[in-house]
Amino acid sequence: MALLPYLNDADATPEVRKMLASRPVVLNVQRMTANAQGIFAQRNRLSNALFTQIKLDPRLREIAILRTAKDCDSVYEWTQHVPAAKHVGVTKEQIAGIENWQSAKCFSELERLVLQFTDEVNANVKGSRATLEGLKRHLSPGEIIELLIIIGHWRQTASILETTEVELEDFAGQYNILSGTAPASEPPR
Repeated sequence: MALLPYLNDADATPEVRKMLASRPVVLNVQRMTANAQGIFAQRNRLSNALFTQIKLDPRLREIAILRTAKDCDSVYEWTQHVPAAKHVGVTKEQIAGIENWQSAKCFSELERLVLQFTDEVNANVKGSRATLEGLKRHLSPGEIIELLIIIGHWRQTASILETTEVELEDFAGQYNILSGTAPASEPPR
């Protein structure tokens, strides 16, 4: 059981209730973060923008999110993003190799730089100059800033998930959060 209650519809503001009702599936992470009703809409918009408005390759986004989930020991974040990663082209071999990426042979130079940068930022707040210089050979300044925002956003999400012990849904790992459609057996809202 989560250590804080999930927001229930009766306690939600009209704006939050409308946002949650518009989703094909309401995940426990959304029900938990919705407790911060005053900022939920803006946080939700940022999450959506990081899925739909960025220039960074979505494969690199999902690799950074999965590595952040590993860095933060967030089973929930990992489980929810594996189907999303597959959806955007991250291979099963790469997903399996995320934990020990340094010895995995399935990552390109750029993917290895993203993994290294993710580890550095998660461990030290700051990526190393050497890794940043490597990323600059492949990515624009805007894409590097997007990557930093992605790492920070999903680290924040992992902190919420792990501190409040948000539970995985029964369908977790089987539902692609990027698809916009409910799983075959729709969970209760």
